[in-house]
Amino acid sequence: MPLRKRIVFYLLAFLISTVFSPAAAAAAAPAALLKIADPGPALSRSIAAAGAVLVQELNSCLLVYAPLPALPRLRAQGVTFTVIAYPRDNVSFFLLYSEHDAPLLSRKGAIQCRLLEDRIWLCWTTAADFRKNLAPPFSLKALSLSPAPTPAAFAAVPDKESYQVALQAGPLLAGLAAQVAVERLRADILALQNFKTRFASTPQCEAAGDFILGRFRQIGLAAASDPFTFESRYQSKNILAVIPGQVAPEWMVLACAHYDSTSNNPLVSAPGADDNASGTAAVLEMARILANERFNFSIGLLCVSAEEWGLYGSAHYADQALRNGDKIIAVVNLDMIAYPGDRQRVLDVIGNRQSEWLADLFIAVAQPLVELRLAKVINSSLSWSDHSSFWDRGYAALCGIENSVNPYYHRSSDMLDTLDLGFAAEAVQASLAVVAALAQPISTPAAPTGLRARSQVSASLFSRLKTVYLEWQANREPVTGYHVFRSDKSHGPYLRLSEQPIVATVFRDSLLPPGQNYYYVLTAVDEQGRESNYSAEVRDDENNR
Repeated sequence: MPLRKRIVFYLLAFLISTVFSPAAAAAAAPAALLKIADPGPALSRSIAAAGAVLVQELNSCLLVYAPLPALPRLRAQGVTFTVIAYPRDNVSFFLLYSEHDAPLLSRKGAIQCRLLEDRIWLCWTTAADFRKNLAPPFSLKALSLSPAPTPAAFAAVPDKESYQVALQAGPLLAGLAAQVAVERLRADILALQNFKTRFASTPQCEAAGDFILGRFRQIGLAAASDPFTFESRYQSKNILAVIPGQVAPEWMVLACAHYDSTSNNPLVSAPGADDNASGTAAVLEMARILANERFNFSIGLLCVSAEEWGLYGSAHYADQALRNGDKIIAVVNLDMIAYPGDRQRVLDVIGNRQSEWLADLFIAVAQPLVELRLAKVINSSLSWSDHSSFWDRGYAALCGIENSVNPYYHRSSDMLDTLDLGFAAEAVQASLAVVAALAQPISTPAAPTGLRARSQVSASLFSRLKTVYLEWQANREPVTGYHVFRSDKSHGPYLRLSEQPIVATVFRDSLLPPGQNYYYVLTAVDEQGRESNYSAEVRDDENNR
C-alpha cells in the first residue's frame, strides 16, 4: 500500500475508534474486533488469508480479531464487516447470553455491551467484579483473542475414522444402559448438593473436586486432578479418569460435565442439583458401568470446573489436548439433564455444523433405548456449556441438555427434590450407550484393520467413470470373509456392497460418478456368522498419489 494511502487508512481507523470505543481512542489500537455477518463456508479462508483470527462462530455472524493492516485486505476480498471494539491490554472480552433487553443493571461501571444477535451480547471490561453489574440470570463464555493452536491435524479425522456400530452391538449397548441406577444418581447428586456451594474459587468447590476424584478411584479407575488458574487470580481443577482402549488407546471418546455451580448467592448457597450435579452424577455413573467393559478406543471421563465463570476449565483442557496432539474422537457433554418440566419429555442434542454427524449418531444409537425424545439442534450460537470449548479447537462435540426452562436455574432453590430422576436416568442411558458405541466394544471377531483406498477416473469419448480399489490386512483369527460397505458421506449410513462374505482382501468398486467422493468400511464374519464392528473409514481417494 502506498505511504499516502497507509496514512489515510490509519487516520480513518483512529477516527472510527473514537466512535466505537472512546476509551480506545486515547491510545493507538493495533487490532480491531470485527463482526462479519452472513458467515459462509468460504469465509474462513478469506479471514485466514488476511491474517485475521476467528474468535467465535455464531449462527448469523462471526467475531474476528484482525490486526489493522488486515482490514483493507478483508475489504479487497469483498468481506463486509463492522468494527465493534479495539482491544487493549487488561481488557477482557466475554460472550453473554441474557434474556433481558438491557443486560446491564446500571450504565455505570467499566463494562460495555454490544448486541450481536438475538439475546447474545459481546461484553468487554477492565473490572474484575463486572458480574455484579449483569442482570441475572445470565451465561458467560470467556473469549480468547490470541490465536489458538491450529486444529488442522484433526479437521480431517471424521473423514478417516468411522465410529458407527455394527447392528450386532445393539443388545450389548442395551445391556449396558440397563445398568444405570436411579439410586446411584440420587446419592451422587445429593453428595454434591451437600457441599452447599460449588462456586469455583471457593474451598467447597475444591472439596467437591476431591470427592469426584475419590469416586473415580473407588471405582478402580486411574484418575488425576489438573489444576488451572483463571482470571489471573483464581484457581480450580479439572478431574479426569480414563478407561484405556484395548486396540487403539491413543484415540479417546470423552464424556464430560462441569461440577461447579452458581446462584443468586454463590459464595454461600449454590447447591446446583440440576446445574450441574445431574451431569456430574451422569459421568460418575458412566464410569461405574463402563469400567468393567473392554473397548477398542479409550474412554475419558472428565469433570471440569469454572464453567459458570466462562467455560475456563473446559477451555484449559481443550487447549492442552490440542497442543499435545490428543486424538479425541468425539465429546459428549452433559449439562442439566434432570428437569423435564411440564412439557413433553425431551432431551436436546446440540451440535454445530461440524458435529452434525455426531448428533445424528447419538439419536440413531440411543433413541431405540429410551422413551424420552431426543431432538437434534444444530446451532453454533448455543455455546454456553463446555462442548463449545471443543468446537473452538476443531473437535466434534455435542451437548445433551433438558429442553424445558428450569425455574430454579442459578438459584439457591436448585435442589434435588425439584428433579425428575427417571428422566435423568434415561438421559444417562442414552449418553452411556453412545459413548460405548463411539469407543466400540471389543467384538468377536475383531474389526478388520489396514483398510486402504485409491481411485482412478477413466475417460472415454462420451463418459468419465471412477473405479475405487480397496485392500486391507487379513484378520489374525479365522474368519470366513469380509463385507464391504459404502456411503456418499462420512459416517454413513452405509450400503453393503457384498451379498456374501468376500474371501479375498481386495475389492474393486466400479462405474462410479467421478465428481463424488465415497467412504468405505469393512466388517469381518467368523464361522459362526458373527459380524465385527466396522473398520476405520477411508475415503476413496485417500491413498491416491
